[in-house]
Formats: sequence, structure tokens, C-alpha cells
Amino acid sequence: MFRKQITRSELSLDQACIFISEDRHPVSVTGRLNLTLAQVVSVKSIKVRLRGIFAIPIEGILGSENREQITFEREQPLASSKTLNAFQMPAGDHAFLFDIPLPSKVFDTATGANHQYHTYRVEAIIERRLKSDFVVSQPVRIYQVSDLETSYLRPHCPLTLEGHSDENIQYCLSITDRNVPFGCTFPVECWFAPLLKYAKLNTVTAKVIEKQTARLEATAAESAQHNMRFITAAQSQTVFSKTIDFSRDESPVDDDSEKIEWRFTTPISLPQSLDACSQSISTKHLKITHELSITAEFHNEAGDVIGVITEVMPFKIYMTPNVIGDHASIHGQDIQFMQGSQSPPSSLQRSLFGLDRVGSYSPESL
Repeated sequence: MFRKQITRSELSLDQACIFISEDRHPVSVTGRLNLTLAQVVSVKSIKVRLRGIFAIPIEGILGSENREQITFEREQPLASSKTLNAFQMPAGDHAFLFDIPLPSKVFDTATGANHQYHTYRVEAIIERRLKSDFVVSQPVRIYQVSDLETSYLRPHCPLTLEGHSDENIQYCLSITDRNVPFGCTFPVECWFAPLLKYAKLNTVTAKVIEKQTARLEATAAESAQHNMRFITAAQSQTVFSKTIDFSRDESPVDDDSEKIEWRFTTPISLPQSLDACSQSISTKHLKITHELSITAEFHNEAGDVIGVITEVMPFKIYMTPNVIGDHASIHGQDIQFMQGSQSPPSSLQRSLFGLDRVGSYSPESL
């Protein structure tokens, strides 16, 4: 019956995504609760509550369920009786503004594909005496500004992997920075120089793999029954994948020609959705890591596989206000540090393989 008496209930937030930093502190979650009542109603109190919840899936008797733990809770009263008794709210439109201040440090929102590990929600609660509460809510994302964002003079942290495979193939893989903003596109530079006479690069596959490990303290009953201290959930998923096909290159390899090398730069595009990927996190209860996997496959003239190289490059995805727009939409940055770069191979490559006289193959569009 009470729900029928409320013809409109709307909870709106001024910001769907909030970043906290020491420079910008204090920061608040602000918004407005609008109610339209069809008739006079009896109410005990009206309040708003901001709550953070950490949740991990566990397998129960009846299937999968979530184990939850409250990480943050703060309330603000909007209306109540001085005598703590129920009061009468007249019919018509009512509006309540709220402002919930946040501490300087909080646990980041952590969501992505197939998980909602840590979330925040603003709830407007109408309490009634001896009757169930009426609740309307909205999610809000809260992030701590990364030190990578505030360190304006931070130098880039490049990563280069060089090697010589068992199949006698020299290679070099490079990214200009191991720290990349959420939702961005960044380049990876690849160089391969097989010493096998008829080895040809067939395909290169690039994948971004996200690994997640979450845990909560086990209850006393679980600890006694299963002899464990923590409930743990772990999963791994591929958030980006692309394969570059070199098999269509018909350039012949002459018996008397110089060695052939393949060198190219290809973009890696992180998902531009808060529901498809997470930022990198390392806390007591949650660890999310990211790595770029590069696999190169070489064939001989008959089309047989004669060599496979796989390297993994760990990197960090950090959340930044520069990529999040209105309503928590993502506007990814395109990092072009390497695009069009023709910088020479490393001194190691030159000294070992005399690359000043090596022919090159560079696809026009990858």
C-alpha cells in the first residue's frame, strides 16, 4: 500500500564517478531525492546512506552465491521528528538535498567482466514504524587518484624483452610504458629475425590477460569445518585479442639474399567499458593484474610450423579522471609514442646480427 502512495521516487547523483585525492580533498557524494506523495503518509525518518560492499562468489549447496562484507558506511539524516516519533508528510512534491563527505582514502570501486568485487551504492531510505522500509538506490563509482596521475614529472617506465629462441629466432618486443591509463590504446613494437634459411613469420597473436584473486576471512564455522582461514575466488580472462596474418605475403626468399627481418608496431586497444575490464589493484583482499602476451608462429615453405615464440609482458592499468566522462562513460586515450617510429634495433641486435645490412619487411597496416 505504501508504494502506491508514492507516485514518484527519484534519486539522482550529481556525479556518477568520483575521484579522491589529497589535493582535492574534501570530496562528497552529493545529489537529490525527489518524492511525490499521492496522500498524507506517516514516516519515522528519511535518510541517505552510502555503503561500500566487497563481494566474492562462492559455491554453495544450492549453487553459486556471493559472500559480502561491508567496507564503508556513512549516513545523513534528511527528515525526522524531534521526538523520534512518526510524523506526517503531506501530499505533493518533496525534494531533499544530500551531501555525504568522503574520507581521504577509500577502497576503489572494482568491477569488470563477470565480477563486481567492490561496489558503492547510495540508498535513500524511508523508515516507517513497525513496517518495512522503502528504499531507492543508485550506484556510484569512487576511485583514489593514482600516484601515476599526480606525479607529473614521472618518467616513462619502458619494458623491452629480447631473446633468442631454441629455434634460432632472434626477437625483441617493446612497450614504452608499463603504466597505461584505463581504456587507452597503446603500441607494442615487435622485431623478429630468424636465422633459419626458409623460416617465415606466419602469424602474431597479441592478448591482454586479466588475472583476479579475491579473498575474505572464513567464518568460524567454515574454518572449523574445512580447516581454512580464507574464502578465495580466482579467475583469468582475456580482455583483448588480435591476430596479425603474415601468411599472405608472397615475397620470395632468395637463396643468395640477405637475412630477412620482420619489424612492425601494432596498437593494443584496452576495452572502453567499465564492465569489460578492471584497473590493476593490489590490496589485502583483492589482487588484479594484467599482462600482454605475444605469440609469434613461424612456418617453412611447406607450411609446417617450425617455431613458436611466446613472451609475456606485465603492465599496470590505472584509473584516471581524464578518460571518464559524464555518466561514467569512457573516452580512451590513444597513446602514440611508437607509431611511425623507425628507431634502430638495440645495440645487442646490431652487434650480434649485423643488422645494418639486413633487409626488412614492414606491413603497411596492422
